Amino acid sequence: MTTTPDTSRETHHHFLTGLAQQGDYAHGFAKAGHQKEALEHVAAIEGLTAAYRAAVGAADAEDVHTYFGLSYANYLVLPRTMLQSMPEGWQVRFVAMLNQLHDAFEHVPQAPTYQVTAGKTLQLNEMTESQLHAAGIDVEGDGEDGPGPGTRYHRRSDGAELTGDDYGFVPGKDPVPHYNRGRTRVEPRLGGGA
Repeated sequence: MTTTPDTSRETHHHFLTGLAQQGDYAHGFAKAGHQKEALEHVAAIEGLTAAYRAAVGAADAEDVHTYFGLSYANYLVLPRTMLQSMPEGWQVRFVAMLNQLHDAFEHVPQAPTYQVTAGKTLQLNEMTESQLHAAGIDVEGDGEDGPGPGTRYHRRSDGAELTGDDYGFVPGKDPVPHYNRGRTRVEPRLGGGA
């Protein structure tokens, strides 16, 4: 009885080895200040990635919309401290993709700055008085024991009437340390796990 070698495993290994090599080349050129050469290797990474996904059937591939899941978030917030804590090769690839994204939409009007605030969302009828105040919500008709059938909620910013089942944003302390001019590092768990 003859057996056929597991060529799929070998093929996957070749793809991943090629990706690692191209990442190393891109990193080396970028570190030496040769952006054009680095971007050529980034393009090779993109080609290898597409070929690898096709080879494995892209079973685990996700597009951006799928990544966001059921969230209504319109923006993706990434802590700078964590980004700068990743390995240099990963950072080079990430920055190359950011530059590609910027170039692709440079013609689209965008706000010059955004303000990101750490916090949490809570249902209005579960918030304390101080949390409602921090969330910019005014309350009328609260009973002695808290919210009741006559309780009305209004958002201060636009006067919108809300129900106790609506959610509000309560600002809080950011648990991620400040990036400190590129010096702060948080140890990543690159293999996953707890």
